[in-house]
Amino acid sequence: MLNELRDSLGQFAHQIEVAGAMQLYDINKIAEDLILGLMRELCNLPNLKNLNVEKKKNFPGIDLADDQARVAVQVTATSSLEKIKDTIKTFISHDLHDHYDRLIVYILGSKQGSYSQAAIDKVCDGKFSFSVSSDVMDYRDLAEQSVNVSPKQLLAAVDLMQAYLRGVDVGLADEDFDPPESPGEDVHLNLLELFFPPTLYIAQLRSDLGETTKGKKRRFSRKLVQKQCRELGTKLPSGFEVSAGNIITFYNLEEDHNPYSSIIEQGTVEPLGSSEFYEIDEDHERIFKSLLRFALQHRLYKENVVWEYKDRLFAFRPRPTDGDVREESWKDKRQSTRKVFERKYNKKDRSKVFSQKHFAFSVDFIRTSDGWYIAITPDWFFSFGDGFRRSGFAEDNIKWLKRREINISVSNHFRFVSAWLKDIDEEDLFESDGDNDVFLSFGEILTLNGHPNLDDSMWLPLRDRSEEEDLPQTGRLFG
Repeated sequence: MLNELRDSLGQFAHQIEVAGAMQLYDINKIAEDLILGLMRELCNLPNLKNLNVEKKKNFPGIDLADDQARVAVQVTATSSLEKIKDTIKTFISHDLHDHYDRLIVYILGSKQGSYSQAAIDKVCDGKFSFSVSSDVMDYRDLAEQSVNVSPKQLLAAVDLMQAYLRGVDVGLADEDFDPPESPGEDVHLNLLELFFPPTLYIAQLRSDLGETTKGKKRRFSRKLVQKQCRELGTKLPSGFEVSAGNIITFYNLEEDHNPYSSIIEQGTVEPLGSSEFYEIDEDHERIFKSLLRFALQHRLYKENVVWEYKDRLFAFRPRPTDGDVREESWKDKRQSTRKVFERKYNKKDRSKVFSQKHFAFSVDFIRTSDGWYIAITPDWFFSFGDGFRRSGFAEDNIKWLKRREINISVSNHFRFVSAWLKDIDEEDLFESDGDNDVFLSFGEILTLNGHPNLDDSMWLPLRDRSEEEDLPQTGRLFG
């Protein structure tokens, strides 16, 4: 596998250089995603993203970034010192050095034999550190990195290279000449890529926070810790889990001013790789999934999307400035607006609220061999009163709504949630600071390519008109 990767890396670099000599530069754009995949596997940057794809534009100064590792990458076919200096100038002028600790300039062909560190230091002007020996990379550096990775990562890198080179020198596959009878279609699953910090922190809880059982053993639970802290006048962020007398969180518990410093035993903090934790056994994976949900709960609360624990739903609530309707803008194929909360009043007595309808969704966390995904299932929530307590009519209302929804409706709901999550992700990109407590970010929708074509008309349920004759209050309000 090492030999195969070495040969394919060299071949691709040679293709880049020949294409450049012919002034054919389309391959350079394609190469961004190839380098993204290779650096994920070979450079320990699992959360690397293509900013040009995600932002739908040419991102200033950098092409790829891992927000968790705080590493940015510029991919270029130009190997000159001036190009590197210009990249650093743009990087600093857009204050990207405040968000990323390291900048890598990846040369698609071959980098120069040497670069002037003094010239680079002059451009950096003490604002940023850039090493010409380690931060300028080409295919030879990736080959050097490949000897230190696991066989699984190496195989993934080899497969990735062959996917890009397929049909160039290894020949076309049989299926290229024997297409299916009917063309396939792309199927979008209700799964979004999920990214989280590579490190979590574990510490022992203060012994006086537990509850003594009959056997005189201390019992700890998340609810108990929260209750006792409330009694002491301490409010804890919800992004933590409790297990075996320990607190588990993505917050850095080694920092003196972390939000849990008052409830942990000093000197017991242990950082641990997230993957090391959830790979221990099924119980640890279950605890990790619970931590992800609490981290998401903390993140969405800031957006006035609240966890309704009895229904196990995240429900949109109105912001203080929204009044009786909350709308969210989102963009898919076109710009759209969606109502995510609406308050209706009694027609005969406008002082009385008749119903409050919330758009909502449930989540699940799924681990695969490729990474982690968040499964999103759209739903609804009905409430009454200023405290948004669950309405007694909720069950009938929701059943009626779901009977009316067809496949495209549910698909639109999901696409809205995925677009909205990525939008708030984008807002956080340049607003993070030293006190940042946003630990989850979201990637692309998981898509299956070439799936057998399904005729929607053959399996979508037909509406029964009798169901529409007996409308619950939802039908009268929103129908």
